[in-house]
Amino acid sequence: MPKSKYPIEFRYYTIPAGEYVMSLLGKGWEREYGNDTGMTLHFHNYMEIGFCYSGSGRLIFRDKEYRYSGDMFTIIPPYIPHTTISDQGNICKWEFLYIDMDEFIRNRMQMNSIFEDHVISAINKEGMLYAVDNNRKLSQYVLNIIDECREGKLYYQESVSGQIYSMVIELLRKDSEQNQKTLDTKTGRTIKGVFDYVKAHYQEDIKVADMANACGLSETHFRRGFETVMNMKPADYVNYVRIDMACRLISKEDLSMEQIAIRVGYQSQSTFNRNFKRITQMTPYQWKADVRKNNHEFPGYGISALQGWNFPE
Repeated sequence: MPKSKYPIEFRYYTIPAGEYVMSLLGKGWEREYGNDTGMTLHFHNYMEIGFCYSGSGRLIFRDKEYRYSGDMFTIIPPYIPHTTISDQGNICKWEFLYIDMDEFIRNRMQMNSIFEDHVISAINKEGMLYAVDNNRKLSQYVLNIIDECREGKLYYQESVSGQIYSMVIELLRKDSEQNQKTLDTKTGRTIKGVFDYVKAHYQEDIKVADMANACGLSETHFRRGFETVMNMKPADYVNYVRIDMACRLISKEDLSMEQIAIRVGYQSQSTFNRNFKRITQMTPYQWKADVRKNNHEFPGYGISALQGWNFPE
């Protein structure tokens, strides 16, 4: 955790077993914030979502300060130091949700385990302050969860799970949009050249230095920029491309697994099998049986900056 110029404390919460949300609602959270804690930052073991209905003040994420007011909300991943300080004499009305988002994604969203890691990384990057006017859809999911927790009607937990699921998808879309903006920077535009390079050379023994050279960058600069934009290591991207192509070959051609492994750039059958299982959660033979039975298509797991991008047929 980065060093802070403010003192920091850890506030630990426990969510009941089998549930993913704890809510702090009602009059107890209508107050002048900061009087009791001063400039002490704190962090939690769960994602904190706070909705401000009225009032104004300062919000601190690590060493950055932002202004907040009514009809704004925060989404703060676990272990990010922060605090809320009301303007002097200003009573602010907040309500809070604490969500075990990591467990929800792993247990309820039924994703490939590699993609689960990508999703968790994408939504846990940093604390964010949002204005309702600019984030209507996301704010509505937050308010729906608050209302369901407040009312506790029949099947409210199922409704809350659905709202959290939708919220995760919206956060992923925002992360993808931000990644695309990063791609539009000078470094991002340069890094885009690596996609063409990997497409042309995935059958070869690609080194990170080769990918960096294709972009005209030093290996260190390329590696840092690529991981920032794509949320994965360059070698992982090469493996995704190779396994994507392997799945297409299995679907369309009658080749042995040894032939397919060599076709997509793996010199070792065991390396091919290991990467195939890691990415698809199936062995190559299981995939072959599944694709014949269910006409299964391979999704682009983990490709955050270029969601929906595929090689041409």
